[in-house]
Amino acid sequence: MKIIDSVAKAYSLGSVRHLQALHNGKTSMAWQVEATTGRYIVKTIQSQKQAVFEFAVSNAVRQRSLELTPEILLSIACQPFVVIEGQTYQVQAFLSGTERPPSLRETLKSYRQMRQVLDQFDYSFSPPDSMPLAVLWRAHREALSEKKPVLFHQIAAMVPELKRIDQSRDAWIHGDLGKWNLLVTNSGQVVVIDFGEARLGPKLLDFAALFQGFMPKNKQDLMAYLNEFLALSGIQITDRHLFLMTVQLWLVKGLLIVINEQASLAGVFQNAIELVSSLV
Repeated sequence: MKIIDSVAKAYSLGSVRHLQALHNGKTSMAWQVEATTGRYIVKTIQSQKQAVFEFAVSNAVRQRSLELTPEILLSIACQPFVVIEGQTYQVQAFLSGTERPPSLRETLKSYRQMRQVLDQFDYSFSPPDSMPLAVLWRAHREALSEKKPVLFHQIAAMVPELKRIDQSRDAWIHGDLGKWNLLVTNSGQVVVIDFGEARLGPKLLDFAALFQGFMPKNKQDLMAYLNEFLALSGIQITDRHLFLMTVQLWLVKGLLIVINEQASLAGVFQNAIELVSSLV
C-alpha cells in the first residue's frame, strides 16, 4: 500500500515488510505495520486538531506511567501526525498483548492511575461526543418500539435522566473503554489503547463501560459484583445511583447503535439493561 509506505517514510520507519489491516474502530481505520525498524500501528485520524489532542492526552498519561498506554510517535517533522493525500495519519508504538483476559482488579488499578491524570488534565479543545444519546434516540426509537416494545417503554421512562447525564461535561474521559481497548502485557500490566473517543463527558462513563465489560450474567451474582466494583473503583456510595444510571446510559446507547443490524448483540444489551434495572 503506497500510502503506508509514505507514512513510513514520514516517520523514518524504514521499509515496510508486512502490512495487516486491523478491525476498524468507530472513527478510524488501522493497520499493523512491520518495518525494518520494528512493528507499529498506523491509523487514520479525523483531523490534525484531533491528532494533536490524542497525543496530548496519551502523553499526559504516559508521564504518570509509561506502561499505561502505548506511545504516539512524532514524525520527522516533529508532529504527532502526517497528512497524505488529504488524510491525517498517526503512528503508535506496537504493544504485544497476551491471550490472558484482564482481571477486574488489574483493570481498575490501571484505570484509577489513568483517572488521576485525567482529573488533572487541562486542554483548550474537547472533541464532541460522536454518538450522543439524543441523536441515537431520535434515529432508533421507532425501531426499538417495533422490535422490543416492553423494553422501549422501560427505556423511554429513563431517557430524560440519561440525557442529562449524557450531556454533562464534568470530566475528561477515555469515552470507549470496552474490553476491546484493553491489552494485558507479558508482565500482567493492563494497558489502555485508542483515545479516539476521548473528550469531556460524564465523570463515571469509563467506569460504567468497565462495569458492563466484567458484569456477571446471573442476577444472583450481581449485588456482590456491584459491591466489589464500588470498592475497587473508589466510587462513593453517595454516587451509587448516578453510577448505575450511567451504566444504563452506556448500555442504552450500545443497544440503539446495534438494534437494526445485530439482533444477537441487541439481546445482550437488553439482558444487561434488565439486570442493572434490578439494582437501581
